[in-house]
Amino acid sequence: MSSVIPPFPPALAPLEAQVQLPAARHSLRQDWVLNPVQDWLLIIAAPVLVVAAALLLFRLFDAAQATTLILTVHVVFTVAHHLPTFIRVYGDVELLRRYRWRFVLAPALPVAFSVSLLLFLNTHQYPLEYFLYAYIFLALWDPWHFLRQHYGFMRIYDRANTAPRVLAARMDWWLCATWFVFIMLASGAWLAGILEDLNATAPIPALLMLPLQWLPRLTDGLGTMAVLVSVAYAVYTAWCWRNGYFISVAKLALCAATFGAMYFAYAPNPWMLSLAPAWSFKVGFAAIGLVHMTQYLAVVWRYNRRLAAQPGRARSGWFARLHARGGWLTVAAYVAVCIAYGEVITTPQTNDWIMSALLAVGFTSTLLHYYFDGFIWKVRHRQNQENLGSSDRPPAAEAISWWSTRQRDSAAHTVARQLLYIALPLLVLTFGAVAVWSDPPANYVAQMHRAQGLSQQGAAAAAAAEAQVAYESMQARLPVLTQLALLDPSPTREAELAYLIYNQSHYQHIVLPALAGQSTDATVHRANIARAVGLLERALHDAGLRQQPLAHPGREQLSRADAEYTLDAWRLKLSSPSQAEPST
Repeated sequence: MSSVIPPFPPALAPLEAQVQLPAARHSLRQDWVLNPVQDWLLIIAAPVLVVAAALLLFRLFDAAQATTLILTVHVVFTVAHHLPTFIRVYGDVELLRRYRWRFVLAPALPVAFSVSLLLFLNTHQYPLEYFLYAYIFLALWDPWHFLRQHYGFMRIYDRANTAPRVLAARMDWWLCATWFVFIMLASGAWLAGILEDLNATAPIPALLMLPLQWLPRLTDGLGTMAVLVSVAYAVYTAWCWRNGYFISVAKLALCAATFGAMYFAYAPNPWMLSLAPAWSFKVGFAAIGLVHMTQYLAVVWRYNRRLAAQPGRARSGWFARLHARGGWLTVAAYVAVCIAYGEVITTPQTNDWIMSALLAVGFTSTLLHYYFDGFIWKVRHRQNQENLGSSDRPPAAEAISWWSTRQRDSAAHTVARQLLYIALPLLVLTFGAVAVWSDPPANYVAQMHRAQGLSQQGAAAAAAAEAQVAYESMQARLPVLTQLALLDPSPTREAELAYLIYNQSHYQHIVLPALAGQSTDATVHRANIARAVGLLERALHDAGLRQQPLAHPGREQLSRADAEYTLDAWRLKLSSPSQAEPST
């Protein structure tokens, strides 16, 4: 077998054959968004630095304080980085003129939706928390938005690479996409949270419809696929080096830092739990979200600085003066204004009408940020390459211009498109949410207490009726919670499932038959007690290991001592069937 390395992998030949190979370009230098030091600090190494800072907080404060601080900063900074989107869009007068209907009409739909909904909630005296169901739409959009931003940075850093553009873009995309999807599924908590929200507030029963028993195999398969794609990417990189194409160390480092930090912050793993036992997916998601903000502030600042230097492109007045001046004081003011924007919108208010206004602004801000970003940051466009690349390097030969891609938007076409992929999903969620508001889910624990109270008062018929209602509520909750615990086996979910299994079995085999004058079935009930014991034992063990609570809906004050008392009572029931059933 020959030891000579082929000029390119055979699988890449069809694409390569269509493009003439350029001369060797090893000498090309790296493009930076700001400069090497700032890029390494704010963009490339930021995922590792932020996760390290979050771990330090867990060392300096107790777990509850550290978690609260990280989540609060995340919420403020998330909204804060929306403002640069609007500065970038409405500061580019030529782009705004070309696509004016897209940018002028876009705010109308989320504003009309959120204002109308919040007026309805206030006038009907519903809790404002009901509005949060609409954020499910944003939560589904958010991962795609994050993935596209990371991919965009990889393409920016790879700009000096003269390898076939289609090939390079596809290799970067598959590397990003496979690792991102694998990590999101491996976390468990992300998918569980989305499906739980859809089921509880929409309600869309995707949680019960999906074959989640296959999820571990799917996750493992995606992990294997990500490794195989990485191997293919290494072969592609070696081929680029062999043929003299530029290799971006910054791009490779960004990819390794981002997905390495994401895995350790998102997916349950012994390393993170040894450093911060109370670490959770929610904390990891918030920490990585802060990276998203620092990267975004950097790229918008660079773009607007270049834009301000182009006569006729940038908005005159304060926009041009601010960005043309630059300097650390100007940058500090720019960051401070963005953070102030996030702080004002995310600060809770006691007045419902003021809080409603802030919720409407926050929802509109988030949706527009996602919507605009999907359009304005396409690196293949000549204008983006001009404003994000080195000033001495022209755009790639195959770069396209904003002004030559399509005819000007019409108002009717813009509205129709926004109604299709913004209004339609929101309407589906809204119809489901209204159904939940009119018939809210019952709390089976409260129903059990009412049934017990009625029985103690001698109201046998009323107690039987209330017990039947409680049992039906348990029956409805059991398959949902079983799926959630399968997806995200946290101490909270497993403790809740243990109590639910015991009580559902207790009512089915002991309470309801006794109230109806029928014989009870202690044998089946004992098997269910054994299952509940196993779950609660594991929940207690994991709660101690991870420093996480056992409290759950219906038992918000459940302590470790309470759970241990219940566990002892269940064990006693297993060992002595004649013992009285414990109150749970």
